[in-house]
Amino acid sequence: MFTSLRARLIVSYTVIILICLALVSLASFFLLSRFQVRLVFSGLNDIAVPTAFRVNGLLQRDMTPLEIVGLLKEQAEKQEIRILLLTPRGQVLADTQSDWTGKQAGVALSEVPKDPKTPYAHGSLTTPSGDTQLYVALPATSLRLAAESGESQRSVFVALLASPRRGLRTVLKDVVKRFLQAGLVTLVISTILALLIARSIAKPLQRMTTATEEIARGNYDQTLDITSPDEVGRLAASFNTMSREVKASRQAQRDFVANVSHELKTPLTSIQGFSQAILDGTADDEVSRYRAIEIISSETNRMSRLVDGLLDLARIESGQIKMQQEPVDLAEVLKACVEKFALQAQESNVALVLDAPALPPVTGDKDRLAQVFTNLLANALKHTPPDGKVTIKAQEAKQTQKVEITVTDTGSGIPPEDLAHVFERFYQVDKSRAGKDRGAGLGLTIARQITEAHGGIINVESVKDLGTKFTVNLPIE
Repeated sequence: MFTSLRARLIVSYTVIILICLALVSLASFFLLSRFQVRLVFSGLNDIAVPTAFRVNGLLQRDMTPLEIVGLLKEQAEKQEIRILLLTPRGQVLADTQSDWTGKQAGVALSEVPKDPKTPYAHGSLTTPSGDTQLYVALPATSLRLAAESGESQRSVFVALLASPRRGLRTVLKDVVKRFLQAGLVTLVISTILALLIARSIAKPLQRMTTATEEIARGNYDQTLDITSPDEVGRLAASFNTMSREVKASRQAQRDFVANVSHELKTPLTSIQGFSQAILDGTADDEVSRYRAIEIISSETNRMSRLVDGLLDLARIESGQIKMQQEPVDLAEVLKACVEKFALQAQESNVALVLDAPALPPVTGDKDRLAQVFTNLLANALKHTPPDGKVTIKAQEAKQTQKVEITVTDTGSGIPPEDLAHVFERFYQVDKSRAGKDRGAGLGLTIARQITEAHGGIINVESVKDLGTKFTVNLPIE
């Protein structure tokens, strides 16, 4: 029935409000019941003195207790009380309800407080019918009755009795009426506030739900402009971040599939074409066949490098490759990388210079760091013309507690429009290269992934026709 969050919030708030009102009502009833006893005693006290004076006056007129009680019945009924005339020992001389006359009331009134402000005896007693009554008693004087009964001058007591619930029904009726009025107003106001609160909570969540459903349908251009500082605002900010990342991820997947398809299509076309030439006899001489086989081999090797690079990159990004955490001497790693490319540099007539003094160790994977600088050196030598120069330099940046390694070449440089894309997978600045000289466009992407996995940063600077410089910053151990 209540399937929406807003409806459940409103119902929950309403139930809580009703429970609170019920608890307050119950507590008020108990407090009022206890307070009512004090109110009954206070009311009896107010009536007792005038009644005692009246009884005293009637006694002075030599009226009997029964005659006096007869005159007090109307007062007793009107004030919802019971009036007794008693001896000090508690014997009932007269009763406005008659059934107690001549019996013992079970209370001794010989010790009445002598405080002139409160000359009362008070307490509770049980009537012949078994009801519990509160009473207030004080003396009335009669010389004649004292002489006849042999009692002291304070021979007659006037006792006023009332139920502990005297007037409670009236009070409760009035209180309940007012309480219901106040409770109704409170309930209405609280319900309105509950509606507003439920709306403030549910509306942003509904918008998030709608946006999430749109993302599920493939519409990734979803953002929420909820800027409240509470948890809902933080959830909206997280949703916006997630939406951007999902959009970027989906776009990257599309680009990845498109790039892989493109990169594989060219070598596969070449392999298919030259294989067919061999099969159908088009390449009928030794030179043509050798050239076809050479191209097939080159394209096969390129596809193998492409697949290896993709697998390597995928394993790094997914965390399947665990980087070793051990001290690495970067000067030694750089020296080994330079020695690896020394012959290639010599054949290309390119000067390969290493400037790497003793460096503080960094923590990481020696082989993977070597892969970074191998990719950078291979890229630099590939784009540096004869009589050019490739320099690899390392130094300690004490202010940042990092080791800075730069690989600089004197090649043709990277155009400004391509500079921001060089670390993207499959991106190649020189798209005109073909054959074995053309790479897979994954070397720089892998270099960046490995560098970032070591907590480092890799940047590139380039000036057209002057050269390119790659900078790798790695934190010191």
